[in-house]
Amino acid sequence: MPNRTLALAIGGATLRAVLVESTLRAQRVLGFYAVPRTPGGDLAADLRALAAAHDLHWDAVVSALPAELVTHRILTLPFHDRKRLDRTVPFELESHLPFDLDDAVVDYQLLGTDGEAAVVLAALAPKAAVRDHLAALAAAGVDPRAVDLASLAGLNVARACRTDRDRATAFLTLDGDRTTVALLRGNRLVGLRALSGGVGTNGSLSAVVRDIRWSLLALTGDVPLDPLAVWVCGDAAQTPGVAAALEGALGSAPLGIETLPVAGVPVTLRHDQAAFATALGLALRDGDNAFGIDFRRGEFAYHREREALWRGLARVGILALVAVALMVTSFVLEGRRLEARRQALRAEIRTLFTAALPQVRTIVNEKAQLGTEIAALEKQRRIYGGLAPSAPRAIDLLLALTDGVPADVALDLEELALDGETLRIRGSTRAYEGVESVKRGLAARPEFRDVQAKDVRASVDGQRVDFRLGLTLAAGDER
Repeated sequence: MPNRTLALAIGGATLRAVLVESTLRAQRVLGFYAVPRTPGGDLAADLRALAAAHDLHWDAVVSALPAELVTHRILTLPFHDRKRLDRTVPFELESHLPFDLDDAVVDYQLLGTDGEAAVVLAALAPKAAVRDHLAALAAAGVDPRAVDLASLAGLNVARACRTDRDRATAFLTLDGDRTTVALLRGNRLVGLRALSGGVGTNGSLSAVVRDIRWSLLALTGDVPLDPLAVWVCGDAAQTPGVAAALEGALGSAPLGIETLPVAGVPVTLRHDQAAFATALGLALRDGDNAFGIDFRRGEFAYHREREALWRGLARVGILALVAVALMVTSFVLEGRRLEARRQALRAEIRTLFTAALPQVRTIVNEKAQLGTEIAALEKQRRIYGGLAPSAPRAIDLLLALTDGVPADVALDLEELALDGETLRIRGSTRAYEGVESVKRGLAARPEFRDVQAKDVRASVDGQRVDFRLGLTLAAGDER
């Protein structure tokens, strides 16, 4: 979804704004807007008038403090570790303060490295100035997500439109009440100065041009000014006589950025790029390698994005809880459905069990009790021969036993048991020969096979011979 950002340039006699639309792929400038500042400097009223006059709508706002409220220095430090820079940069600026460091907001931008050393632009603003700036915007219902340095913001336009990156470049912002001089070599800012005079001040053009020349000489060192490419912007850049005065002082004809294409700026707005350079630079501050600092730190930190993130996370959490609740409800309902089905099955099993075994009064475990009854019935079936015509009946086995025992053998039976296909007999005779006679007689019967005599021994009183016989029943086709 596109995001609209309103960039505000507050300084001077005109309130200027640039509205830019950003997507994941590109930025597009929607328009340049301006209204005169009201006497007395009621920023809230001016901002409301700007929004009403042009029917502006935005998602976020960026603004900037004027250079006269900010102290800045370009520092070279013998390390580039971020944590050490965070601790060291404020103390490097402390010597330039007429007040305590605790009363200031400090931010910095890493401009580049030189071996292990780091080159940073450090900027410091009084907390009172930041507080007043935010309060003035808050009166109009605006909470800027970033508060930059106005003299630094315009360099983003220079970065976007410079054609010769290997050549030293001077970038001049000429406004009616202030002037900014910046020097760049390649992609690096090497000097930045804010001058208190502006081109719009009566009779000050020559003084401003002189200060620009001396500032550039100080920033370039021994390098002559002739090779410099001089770019000019600002709401007073096209004031008559400015270009000639700069060319005479610097030896190079100044170039206006309104002639060059800046990514995202429509052709129809290009002629206004110079006047809106500060606001346009603020709008472009989120690009790759852009210049920019942010005084919204510490007690002034911007929380709306964090709050939006937390609100988003809260919504996600609520949705997650709803999903979990629905899942638990589904599990409970499914569990109840399965339990009802299980109870119905148990009731049906109980009904069938009762119908099959009406004599059983105490029901504990239908499956186990039914298994026990089936086993008992199966045992009885085996004992009595079942109902199949080919299976020997118990009476047939008794008859075969009677016929197989010799008539002259006195036999006393103590146990007769049928276990599956095996018939076990335990008894006694008067002599050992009687046991052998019984074994031979039964082995001769077709109902039995594999007749074995076991534990043949004299009784305790010595009057009889005890024995055990094991007989395997013959199958129907063996008889």
